[in-house]
Amino acid sequence: MEEKITSNISRPWDDLPMDLLELLLRHVSLVDSIRLFAVCKVWNLTSNSIPMAKTYPWLMYQEKLNGTYKLLDSLNGKEYTTKIGLPSSVFPTQMLCSKDGWVIMLGGNRAMFMVNPMIQHIVKLPILEVNDEDFHGITFTSIPTSLDCVVVGICTNRSDNSTEFHVWHSGEEEWTIIYDDEIPFCIANTNPVFLNGKLYYLGETGELGVFDPVEQTWAMLDKPEPVYMEDDAPFRGTEDCYLLELGGDLVSVFRYNYFNYEISVFKLDKLKMEWIQVEDLAGWTLLLDPRSSFAKLSPHKSWSNKIFFSAIYSGTTKTCVSYCMESKRYEMNFCDTKKPLDCVWLEPNLVRPV
Repeated sequence: MEEKITSNISRPWDDLPMDLLELLLRHVSLVDSIRLFAVCKVWNLTSNSIPMAKTYPWLMYQEKLNGTYKLLDSLNGKEYTTKIGLPSSVFPTQMLCSKDGWVIMLGGNRAMFMVNPMIQHIVKLPILEVNDEDFHGITFTSIPTSLDCVVVGICTNRSDNSTEFHVWHSGEEEWTIIYDDEIPFCIANTNPVFLNGKLYYLGETGELGVFDPVEQTWAMLDKPEPVYMEDDAPFRGTEDCYLLELGGDLVSVFRYNYFNYEISVFKLDKLKMEWIQVEDLAGWTLLLDPRSSFAKLSPHKSWSNKIFFSAIYSGTTKTCVSYCMESKRYEMNFCDTKKPLDCVWLEPNLVRPV
């Protein structure tokens, strides 16, 4: 009689061939990818080699300033909750900027961190001693784990138009302060854009200033001319100005008129150095917030030629307030929306430091 032999020994997860794991990851959502990477150490290390083709900016926000964050996948109408491993002594925190999946956070006692909330990686920055009312933006040139990362914050004093650039290079223990006696225009309340090695700052009426983080020099551009004359600017406030990159070009967006929030979009003509008004986004989607704005190729037709803002609409499906460039209309009732206490658009990034 043939004896049947069985084994209760289970094989470890890391025995799964990597080509099968990569194939599996192409057919699951971003959230399920995160869960898969948490199965075992070997799978976790493969996250750097897996192309994250399905990533699209999410809205990261706080409902209460208690260290708990919401991640709203507006594209799929899903929301997740996460916590970040910052010390409790720094809460509450404020999100200042987002880029490449990393967020600059300012906490209690002026403590500052760069955080990747998807992989829970944290880089501590030196304390930034500035007054909140003078702070007018911050960004960084590359991910904070790279040796060439530079963080630049700008502070302006409107009483005398003086300006301070606070610059931090990877590995340094303190900020370098660069002074400028006078800036001849009011910088808008929107973070600068790093493009072709330089930082571009938008004025409240469409002017542009440029800071070179390598040479550590500042220049006010003669062109483009302002979109509006200062006395005629119909803006409701400085938070209604946005600057972002679209396919290697600078794009500015102005939302004005208190009653119906009309929107004007301009693209910088690099040859003539002038703002050209755009009526059609040609298959692109804009996601706007003063702290982080992105332009992405539309994932499907329903998002094409749309502009999304960081106010949340709690209808049948939770999403963000959107504006259609074709119809020149908002697509939801503002009475059903709310602005989070603190938020940024976040590009999910699962790449772990080497």
